[in-house]
Amino acid sequence: MTMLDLLPTLLSIASLARGSDFLDNPPVNYTTGKSFEDCELRFPATKVDESSHIESYGGERAYKGEFQHMAAIGWTRSGATIDYLCGGSLITWRFVLTASHCSVDSNNLPPDTVRLGDTDLASTDDDESAQQIPIARFIKHPQYRESRKYYDIAVVELEKNVIPNSAICVACVWRELEAPGDLLDAVGFGALGFGEKLSPTLQKVKLQALDASICADRLPTNRRQMPEGLRDDQLCAHSETMDTCEGDSGGPLQTDRHDLFGNTFPLVVGVVSFGTPCTDGSTGVYTRVSSYLDWIEKEVNQSLSYEVCIGVNVCDRKLNPSIAATIEPKWTNSRVGLLWKETQTDIYQCGGSLIDYQFVITSADCVTSNKGPPTYVASSSNSDRAAIEEVFVHPRFTKGQPYFDIAIIKLRKYANLDEMYPACLWSDERHDDWRQFNLLAGASVPQMRSYVEEFNISVKSSVQYYVHGKDCSVGENVAHNDLKCISNDPTLVPGLCEVDYGGPVMTKYYDEQFKVHGIVSRLTQGCGSNVIFTSLAPHRQWLESIIFKQLNERLVFSDK
Repeated sequence: MTMLDLLPTLLSIASLARGSDFLDNPPVNYTTGKSFEDCELRFPATKVDESSHIESYGGERAYKGEFQHMAAIGWTRSGATIDYLCGGSLITWRFVLTASHCSVDSNNLPPDTVRLGDTDLASTDDDESAQQIPIARFIKHPQYRESRKYYDIAVVELEKNVIPNSAICVACVWRELEAPGDLLDAVGFGALGFGEKLSPTLQKVKLQALDASICADRLPTNRRQMPEGLRDDQLCAHSETMDTCEGDSGGPLQTDRHDLFGNTFPLVVGVVSFGTPCTDGSTGVYTRVSSYLDWIEKEVNQSLSYEVCIGVNVCDRKLNPSIAATIEPKWTNSRVGLLWKETQTDIYQCGGSLIDYQFVITSADCVTSNKGPPTYVASSSNSDRAAIEEVFVHPRFTKGQPYFDIAIIKLRKYANLDEMYPACLWSDERHDDWRQFNLLAGASVPQMRSYVEEFNISVKSSVQYYVHGKDCSVGENVAHNDLKCISNDPTLVPGLCEVDYGGPVMTKYYDEQFKVHGIVSRLTQGCGSNVIFTSLAPHRQWLESIIFKQLNERLVFSDK
C-alpha cells in the first residue's frame, strides 16, 4: 500500500482532530435565507482573533545592520595588518559571491580572510557583531582570463560557517534576466573618488541601470580586453554624481524586495567588475548574476531560489511599514480550495468563497478548465472534503473572455459553523463607500518544508494582503464590463506568492465581519501587480436566483 492510498485515512484522522468543516446533515442552528440582505442576521459577525495575524503599516555612510550580507575580502600583511581590497556578498552561510579579478592583488598574492558584520574597518565600535573567517578556497569562473573583462565572477568558500546575528545575514540573488527598473544600491569600502584612499567605512550609492547601447558608447574601446564588446551577461549602472570606485570590486549591485509581511530581502543583481574613472557621471560595469546561476549553485551545492532564500528565518530583517498581510485569521474560514480529486492536497489551484451553508462562489474559468469541473472543496490540505453536487456557470460567460467570470458551486454537505463561516456580500446601498476601507486579496506563500513532504502534501499558507491603491481602468469600454481594478505596486520578491484565482477580494468592515466584493480574475498578474476582480454587484440577482430560488425564472439568465 502506498502513501497515496493512505492519504484519505490520514486526512480523516486530521479532520477528527480539528473538527469537521462540513456536516452530512443541516446543523442544529441551520436557517434558510430569502436574499443576501439577511446574511448578517443569519451569520452574525464574530470577533477576529487579533493574535493570529500580523500587520504592519505604514556615497553615503551605511549604518550597522543595513547591509548584513556585505563582506570585506582581505590580504593579511606583515605585522598582522589586513588590506581589504575587494568586497563580496554572503549568499550562503559558507560562500561569498565576488569578482574573479579579486583572486590576487597587484603583487599576485591571493586573499586569505573575509570580514563580515563590520561597517567601520578602522574602528572597534561594531566589532562585537563582526566575524573574521579564513578563506578555504577562491573559486574563479573557469572561463575567466585576466586579459579579458568577461566571466568576472567568483565564489569564496570560507573555512567555517558564518553564524547569523543582527549584523550578518545572507542575501538572495536576482534571478530575472532583466535588471530591475528602480534605483539600485552599490555598496563597498572603495575609494570616495578617483585617486583617493580606500574608505574604512562602508559606503552606499544609488545608481540607475543604463541601456547597453548607451553604456557601450561611454566605455573606452579596447578590442584586446573586450573583443566581443559589451555582452548580455554584463550590465551598466551610473548616476550623475557618484559611482563605484577602486576597492569596491566584487561588491554587490543590489535591489531590495519584500515579502507580504514587509520583511526586506536584498537581492544581488550584479557584481562590481570595472568602469570608467570614478568621477561625476562615470559608468560602472557589473557582471550580471542571473547569467551565472547554474554555475554558482553548482559550486555552492545549494539552490539559491527565492523560495529557499525567503525561508531563511533566523535573521533580523528590516521592515517596510507600507506593506502588510494577514495570515490565517478567522475570516479565512470562508475560503475554500477547489479539488479535482479527493486525494489532491493542493488547495491553491483555484479558490472560492463560502457564502451560505452549501454554496461557494468562484471563477467560471476555474470550473470550465481542461481538467473538467472540480469534484470537491476543502479548507486546507489536511481537512475533510465536501463533495460538489452541482456547478452553475454564468450563462453569459465565454471561455477566454474576462467578463461574467463567475460561477456557483453547490455542495452535498453543510458548513459546520464551529469551523467554517460564510462571508456576506458587500452592498453599496447598505454599507459605506468601500473606498474608505482597505481591500484584501488572497494569495498563497510557500512555507519551510518538513517531514510533511514525505506525504506529498503541499506546504503553503493562505494569506491576504492589503491593497492600498487607487482605481485603475481595465477591459473594454462596454456596458457589460464587470471588472474592477485597484492599483497595487509593492516591490515584492519575484515569484514570492501565487494569486488566489477564484478566491475573494474582501473588505474588513466596522463590525469585524469580512465582506466579499468580488472574485480574483486571472487578469491579475501577480501579488505585486494591480488587483483585477469580477465585481459581484452586477450579479446579485443571478446569484440570489440560484442560491435562494426566490426570483422570477426569467432572471436566472439575465443581469438586466
